[in-house]
Amino acid sequence: MVVTVRLHTILRRETPEGVVDRLKLDLPAGATIQSLVERLEIKLRGEAILLVVNGKIVKEDQVLAEGDEVRLIPAVSGGWGET
Repeated sequence: MVVTVRLHTILRRETPEGVVDRLKLDLPAGATIQSLVERLEIKLRGEAILLVVNGKIVKEDQVLAEGDEVRLIPAVSGGWGET
């Protein structure tokens, strides 16, 4: 099955052709978000990455289907702080 993956901010890939932020992956039936992330060699650290499939936040064990759009969005911390 083929899914589309969108990589946001620091997860984008530098390649000889330039920065890659969208790719298509051919995965076996029954593949999960976890197996997709492992294939991309991205380490999940708790809630450090927001996992989104077809516009809905999901967990690592979400089973993927043909045509799904997966977005991997790093959590952003920071803010204005105290003054």
